[in-house]
Amino acid sequence: MSDRAAMETEAAFVEVLPRIGGGIAAFDVKKDGERLPVFRRWDGKTEAPRALGSGPMAPWFNRISRGGITVDGVFYPIKPNDPLDPFPLHGDAWTAAWELVGHEPARVELRLRSRTIPPFDYEARQVMTLDGATLDIELSLTHRGEKPLPYGMGHHPWFPRTPGVTIEARATGCWLEQPPEFPQKTEPEPIPPEWDFSSPKGLPDGFFDNGFAGWDGRARIEWSDRDVALDIEADPETRYYHVYSLGKEHEVFCFEPVTHENNAFAKPGGPEANDLRVLRKDETTSMRVRFTASLI
Repeated sequence: MSDRAAMETEAAFVEVLPRIGGGIAAFDVKKDGERLPVFRRWDGKTEAPRALGSGPMAPWFNRISRGGITVDGVFYPIKPNDPLDPFPLHGDAWTAAWELVGHEPARVELRLRSRTIPPFDYEARQVMTLDGATLDIELSLTHRGEKPLPYGMGHHPWFPRTPGVTIEARATGCWLEQPPEFPQKTEPEPIPPEWDFSSPKGLPDGFFDNGFAGWDGRARIEWSDRDVALDIEADPETRYYHVYSLGKEHEVFCFEPVTHENNAFAKPGGPEANDLRVLRKDETTSMRVRFTASLI
């Protein structure tokens, strides 16, 4: 298995690590012979997926409560899978070793076959392309089990947090609960003014870990103190985003395009009411996100 797969254009550089969660070690935009990080750079040493620039989340996003999931009246226990969280987090795709099945100067294709967290039984693929300074990622998931099962997915980019960074991302509502609490309702609440990113806004000073609904699939992150910007464009089925920040004293934050809300398996109404995608054997679901970096 290849340890690294790089893509490069005149405008940008991307490096992928198949064996560490199929994650991204670097996404840099070029300026005057220098490479400026858009995603947080991997340090080249640690094997922890949490230290990468981005990673795929599947077969679910965020955390699962109640010790597991219930499907058609059958309870399936799921153990915590991350030493920093007491609940099952983000599935197994972000920690698994992916197979590199295709590598060209501006294209990388990865494959994962997983049965590690029953009842999930799936095959996932990532196709990443680099066109100028646009990183395009298509993540697809095919259910291989005999019984229908709900699935979700997302991307988990880590971004440099600087004093001049702002986020612009429209939404219609959010969930007010933050870990260790779980959102209890399917319906989101109105967005508080201090969390309203409908126009460019800096991150809250303190801990912030919240999901937003009714996203229009467009977002812009600007670093005015670095002269760098990033436009994010998600496919029409990806209508949630999640913002994670440990606080102003930390050097990173996350803006995560995702297909469903936190703890969707445990909320009222069933999987599809909470935007999980129920797949029969050999059915496929996917999401696609474009990240376009620019100099400002």
